[in-house]
Amino acid sequence: MNEIEAPAEERLVAAVDLGSNSFHVTVARISPSGLQILVRDRERVRLASGLGVDDVLASDAIDRGIETLARFEARLQSVATEDIRVVGTHTLREASNASEFLDRAAEVFRAPIEIISGPEEARLIFHAVAHTQPVDGPFMVFDIGGGSTEFAIGQDYSPTFLSSRSLGCVTYTNHFMQTINADAFDQVRLATKRALEPIAERIRALPFDKVFATSGSAKGVSALGVHLGFGPRITRESIAACQKFLSKESNRSLTTIPDVSVERMQVLPAGVAIMAAILEELAVDQVIFADSALREGVLYTMDDRLRATDIRERTAVDLMARYGIDRDQANRVKETAECIFEQVAADWNLNDDDRHMLVWAAMLHETGLQINYSGFHRHGAYVLANTPLPGFNREQQSVLATLVRLHRKRLDVSVIPELRYWSQLRLVRLIRILRVAAVLRLARHDTGQPAFSAQVNGEELSLIFESNTLLNDPVMALDLDDEMRRQSDAGFILKIR
Repeated sequence: MNEIEAPAEERLVAAVDLGSNSFHVTVARISPSGLQILVRDRERVRLASGLGVDDVLASDAIDRGIETLARFEARLQSVATEDIRVVGTHTLREASNASEFLDRAAEVFRAPIEIISGPEEARLIFHAVAHTQPVDGPFMVFDIGGGSTEFAIGQDYSPTFLSSRSLGCVTYTNHFMQTINADAFDQVRLATKRALEPIAERIRALPFDKVFATSGSAKGVSALGVHLGFGPRITRESIAACQKFLSKESNRSLTTIPDVSVERMQVLPAGVAIMAAILEELAVDQVIFADSALREGVLYTMDDRLRATDIRERTAVDLMARYGIDRDQANRVKETAECIFEQVAADWNLNDDDRHMLVWAAMLHETGLQINYSGFHRHGAYVLANTPLPGFNREQQSVLATLVRLHRKRLDVSVIPELRYWSQLRLVRLIRILRVAAVLRLARHDTGQPAFSAQVNGEELSLIFESNTLLNDPVMALDLDDEMRRQSDAGFILKIR
């Protein structure tokens, strides 16, 4: 892949998918007319093959991944860092030593790596198909990866069902297909059906007119079906023919089948068996291969953000409705938090990502209120940490949950998690802003926020009120006194003047 340049009025974006079998990089140009894919490239890394039964990622697998990322970095020199999004999937989700991989990756690749949840991966795959396939009406898409398989069902650009199951062509090859024969195919099909059991009935009950499959296994099954005379649509008949073909050892070494590499042949038998089980278990007659996948979904999400239609805002709004959050109060706290943020951001070195997390935390700070009042901050944090949140990666969910957990009562910094891209100091600053905003709007008045200004001197935060403001609102003054004490107990200075 040669270095690419875009005209001055256009913008290059890149998506990097750190999959369990292969790493992919896709570069696109965003212009007023839309998004145009310029380059797709992949390198087979076999990351999942290095994941042991103890969920430790082997050093040689890490080495392969880092070497690939270093090559990707060299190829993406013309793409601005903020326009590169890197997502890690199943193997990095499962690896207990994923931090070792991320530490080494940071040395060779400048963009941060987001480890996304399975449902978020499914959402992005759905997004890719919705943007690139001619479909009218509800549809299902699934993606057989190296370590997991994602399922999504919905209509237009709105998925209504998202799930990720721990079954993949690399892990099943390693577990069941050291010898490829009829018994091995049966073992993979049975394991797949067991993995699908918790979601199969629900999927069968949902309406969908078409079924799409994405990524390498689907491409391989479709291409092999074409080679065997069945056409590109994947059916039970074409799958049976693929299984028969792949059962012959000499066929698995062929290099003359279009769009099926020898590398793919190593894991395609497991992919065929998984595909067969999916069609049987979900009562699907035929599947259309869609030549778009997670990385295209990432790119279209980046395009959406340029158009200011951030899925994370819709996620926050949906949560507010689900948990009966008082929208007026959420907006009051959001308004005040943004007011403080704008006055202290420069001195506290806070950026737009921080502002977004603060805003969403303000919108969702009362998530746990319907569960139990006295501990609603803890209940809300648990919900936000453990509920699939479309658009948020795992670290962003942790940030959001932490802000909500510590927005009231004791400021216990010991519960702040150790995160990669948000330091404790950065999180504490956001927490202190949110706490003050919540206190200032505690009375839930519609008369507007009190007139004040905010200043910082190091970690000292000062609020300066207009004359008589606190005298005219003694309850707020008492609430601020309590907050000064709580921040002081945690080792921070809050001054009220």
